Amino acid sequence: MSLFAKIEEFCAGFIERAFAKTFPSDLEPAQIARKLVSTMQSQAQSDDGRLHAPNAYGVFISPDDYARLDEHREYLQRAWADLLRELAEKVGIALDGPPDVTLAPRDDVPAGAIVIEPNPQEPLAARFVLRTLKGVPPDRVYRLATTARIGRNDDNEIVLLDHGVSRAHASIATRENGAVVTDLDSTNGTFVNGRRIATQALRDGDELRFGNTVMRFEREG
Repeated sequence: MSLFAKIEEFCAGFIERAFAKTFPSDLEPAQIARKLVSTMQSQAQSDDGRLHAPNAYGVFISPDDYARLDEHREYLQRAWADLLRELAEKVGIALDGPPDVTLAPRDDVPAGAIVIEPNPQEPLAARFVLRTLKGVPPDRVYRLATTARIGRNDDNEIVLLDHGVSRAHASIATRENGAVVTDLDSTNGTFVNGRRIATQALRDGDELRFGNTVMRFEREG
C-alpha cells in the first residue's frame, strides 16, 4: 500500500471515530482534520532520510463558524492533535514536538473557509485585558489568553459573582489585533457598548455587560 493510501485510510478511520457521533450532520470538523493532515504532509521535509514536520498549527475560521464550533473547541483541538500524532507515528513523520492545534476566529476568513498556518506566531493574547468597571470584585483586571469563558460557574476562566450572569454566559477569543466575544445563549444576554450581540469583534475601549457586571476591553501597552 502506498504512503498516500495509508494516510487516506488512517485519516478516514480516525475521522469516523472522532467526529461522526458528535457531529453527525456537520462536516466542518472533518474538513479541518483533512486539511490539517494535508498541511502536515506538505510541510514534511526530508532530513537524513527521515521526514520532519512542524508540530504546531493554527486553524483560522470566520467568527460565525467559530461561534458555532467554540462549544466543542477543546475537544476538537485534542482530537486534531491526536490525529496528527497518530498519523505521524504510523507513516514515520518526526514532529518538532508534541502536536499542538489551536482553533481561532479571524475576520478576513470567509464563512466556510479554513486557513491553516504551521508554527503560527506567538499570539498577542496577553496584551489584552478585561477590566471590571462595575461588579465584584471592583477594578479587577483579567488577562485574556486564547479563549476565555465567562460565567458564574467555577470552571470558567473568568468567574463573575453576579446572579444576572448565566453559568456559562459568554466567551472571548483573542486574535492578532483584537478579540471576538460570543454569547453562549445566556439568559440575560451579552452587550457591547449597550447593544445586545450574538458575536462581535472587539476594539480597544469597548464596554461589555454580562448581567449586572460592566467590563472594559483594553489593549495593554
